[in-house]
Amino acid sequence: MNLKKYLEDAVNNQAADIFIVAGKAFSYTSNGRIISIGEKLLPMDTESLIKQIYDFAGRDISILKKDLDDDFSFSLANIGRFRVNSFIQRGSLAAVLKVVLFKLPDPEILGIPKQVIDLHEKTKGFILVTGPTGSGKSTTLACLIDKINKTREAHIITLEEPIEYLHQHNKSIVSQREIYMDTSSYELGLRTALREAPNVILLGEMRDFETISIAMSAAETGQLVFSTLHTLGAANTVDRIVDVFPANQQRQV
Repeated sequence: MNLKKYLEDAVNNQAADIFIVAGKAFSYTSNGRIISIGEKLLPMDTESLIKQIYDFAGRDISILKKDLDDDFSFSLANIGRFRVNSFIQRGSLAAVLKVVLFKLPDPEILGIPKQVIDLHEKTKGFILVTGPTGSGKSTTLACLIDKINKTREAHIITLEEPIEYLHQHNKSIVSQREIYMDTSSYELGLRTALREAPNVILLGEMRDFETISIAMSAAETGQLVFSTLHTLGAANTVDRIVDVFPANQQRQV
């Protein structure tokens, strides 16, 4: 089975998410619909397709077979970039791929308000984009980083798992680090970023007390920090941040 051809067809048909699951044909979502191609996949078919994904990414499939879940990304020339979550279901290999086009999206076409994009003019502080999975947090941040890159001389450091959008150096210098490939953790990557003359730091996700604490310290010392949380509403976001700190620090936070 030629996975590259499947992926090319899916991207050409404006696919958003691609599904490789035994018992269902190769499928993808486009404009809110699920489109299936070919015959139902057997476990041996999904294993073959997912091995091809790992070959494209230059990654060892034993990671998936050991941990039972895996997250990474890969690119195919002239086709696109794909964010992969591979996993085991009913004892067989499965994967969901999110399509990320090489070209950065136009915020106007996406309907991102001008007031949000204007946040690129900030030079320090803490800016969080929140919402459920799939609501556009990473895409919104990519648009903001792109705007800074095109309009300001700065050193931008991104820490992501995995890297979704690729930024070319423009007026700014953009250093993109992928967790587990370029640095061992968000916490370590963020600590070292503070010694790398950053003006802007993008933290893909604030997951725990350590990363939230360091991110807040970076914002307090004059950097502009962008990040995301899986929360709904500004008040819930503040509560979530405060709640991860020990009780004796919450009032200060």
